[in-house]
Amino acid sequence: MLWLGPPLDVGLSLERAGDADLLLAAGGTGLAPLRALVEQVAGSPVRRRVTLVVGSRTLLDLYDAVALDKLQQAHCDWLTVVLAFSDDPDVEPVVQGNLLSVAMHHHRPGQAVYVCGPPRLMEAARQWLPLAGVAADELHLAMTFDHALETARWMLSHRASPLTGPQEDGPAGSAASGMAGDAT
Repeated sequence: MLWLGPPLDVGLSLERAGDADLLLAAGGTGLAPLRALVEQVAGSPVRRRVTLVVGSRTLLDLYDAVALDKLQQAHCDWLTVVLAFSDDPDVEPVVQGNLLSVAMHHHRPGQAVYVCGPPRLMEAARQWLPLAGVAADELHLAMTFDHALETARWMLSHRASPLTGPQEDGPAGSAASGMAGDAT
């Protein structure tokens, strides 16, 4: 499915972090937007420490390891890349574990915590990280595709049609209306 629509805030703006150091936890395709945040920090006059924790089931499943290594080398004065393997007994014990557990091992008070990845990761982060001590105002979770899709459906259902005028709330509209501005 290809969805084209207006840009949506997916919850990953650095503006929300102020000048705080960053802890970024990326699972699967969540690496791409968090890597973009790292590149944004690289171009910013604000100097901050960034820890990027990248989760993968196994070493063989790790996406773009060479690029991660180059990124770490290019910004070694402020960037730390940490790998987390949830299902690989052949890697060193220090990198074994689920992404959120490894990320919390690197958490420091005052850091802004960003998480991006598949829906199950996002749900786990939403439930577990506040219990693990991440303050609500320091936690920034990417909007899942399902959330974005529901928001888009709601927006489409409220668009005025030249023939029918504005649409009424339907089941999807009423469910999504409370979510439209909630990106974290």
